[in-house]
Amino acid sequence: MMGEGLKEAAAALRKDARIRDRALLYVSLAVSCGYACLNAVGGVTLRSPWLGTLAFYYIMLSLLRFNLMRGYKQGDRAGKWKRYRRTAVLMLFLTIALFGIFCMTIYSGHIITYPGYLIYAVAAYTFYAVISAVRNVVVCRRYDDPILSASKALKLTAAVISVYSLQSAMIPAFGDDEAFRAAMGKWVGGGSFLVITGISLFMIVKSSTALRRA
Repeated sequence: MMGEGLKEAAAALRKDARIRDRALLYVSLAVSCGYACLNAVGGVTLRSPWLGTLAFYYIMLSLLRFNLMRGYKQGDRAGKWKRYRRTAVLMLFLTIALFGIFCMTIYSGHIITYPGYLIYAVAAYTFYAVISAVRNVVVCRRYDDPILSASKALKLTAAVISVYSLQSAMIPAFGDDEAFRAAMGKWVGGGSFLVITGISLFMIVKSSTALRRA
């Protein structure tokens, strides 16, 4: 019986792209939660406020993604757009808070250091996040669904922050040029937050326009 159920589920995943994409949302959520926990453990063991802040950021992104999945089957399109806009607003506030920590880190001259195992974990997650985000951009264009579009935005946000986090980990570990480290931190960090802020504001405007039309 269990074997037949698994076969039916596998067949449904192969035939129905929407079911497959929803399943991938759960996989992505599990990976994000695991990475958030890893940052939390690193923040506690290394007494790193930066890692603790990243852990909180990824946990909140995971909660936002979980909230989106709850509304995936919702039939009311206006309700989906409201959930979409709520996600954008919360994402914007989270990014502003993270930007404050970034500024304090840069201008205090604090160097973010990672142990070797954590650098490799950050690199692995960054590659996963970037590939997953690119795939999502391509896939979600097939559907006119606010929930999937908001999930795509969250994945892009996670990928951008992961790139910045990887850059912050790699340069101090493999280089000793203080001026280069500080410049890269400012440019990559500042660019990352501008991109995420732009995505959030675009989502707010788009959802507000859609709700007015509805």
